[in-house]
Amino acid sequence: MCTSFVYRKEHVLIGMNFDNDGKKFRISTDGGNSFLVSVKVNHKYFPSIGVNRQGVFVNDSIVDANGEGQYKRQSAKRWVATSLVQFIMGSDVTFADVKEVLEKVEIVNAPRASTHNLIVDAAGNSCVVEPGRRNIFSGGNDSEWCVVTNFPLSDYEEITPMTVSGSGSDRYQTVVAQLSKVTKPLTVQEGFDILKSVKQDGPEWKTQLSLIYDGRRKKLFHCLDQKYDEIIEYGFQQTT
Repeated sequence: MCTSFVYRKEHVLIGMNFDNDGKKFRISTDGGNSFLVSVKVNHKYFPSIGVNRQGVFVNDSIVDANGEGQYKRQSAKRWVATSLVQFIMGSDVTFADVKEVLEKVEIVNAPRASTHNLIVDAAGNSCVVEPGRRNIFSGGNDSEWCVVTNFPLSDYEEITPMTVSGSGSDRYQTVVAQLSKVTKPLTVQEGFDILKSVKQDGPEWKTQLSLIYDGRRKKLFHCLDQKYDEIIEYGFQQTT
C-alpha cells in the first residue's frame, strides 16, 4: 500500500511513500540518467517506481480490485502494468509518448495483482491508469494538487474528490487536509512532513522509502526506513 501526491501550483513537487510488505527492493540510477525502484516478486525484479531522464515520474501501487482489468497474455496492443512502467523508464520517453501509447494499448494487471499507475511530468501533467476502469488525464493547471492511495479514483468524477472510501481513504484524507491548507509554495521539507504524517508502521505494511521529486529543479530527494532526518539528494544529468 502506498501514498502519492502531486503539488502543482507555483512549481511541481511529486511525493510518494513506498509501503512494503516485506519484499526485497533495490534502487538504481543508471549513471545519472534515471532513478528506479525495482521490487522482487517470484525471484525476479520488476520496475515499480521511477523518474526517467525526461522528468517523467511513474509508479505502480495496489488498488482495490473490482474483477476488471485482470491479466491477459501480452501482445502489441496489450501490456501488463509493469511493462508500462518499463516503457516509461526509457531515457527519451516523454509524457506525450505515454499519451500516445495509452491511446493504442490496453493496460492490464499482472497475474494475481490489482494495481494502478500514477504518471506525472515535470510540468504537472498527469495520468492515473486504472486497468479495467479508465485512464484519468489532467493538465498541470486543472487542479492545484492530486492524491493517490489505494482506492480507485475512477469511481469519482472530480480530479480531487473530497469525500472518498476504500483502502487508503484515511491516508488520502490526511494528505488532502494538509494540501488544502497550503498558502505559499510547498517546500521539499514540507513535502516530507506530509509523507511522514501518513507513514505506515506495520505489521503488514511498513514505509521503507519516502521520496520527493522536484520537477522544476530536476532533483529527487529520498530517505529510507523513515529516517526523515537523513535525506539523500539525487540530481539528474541535463538532457541535450
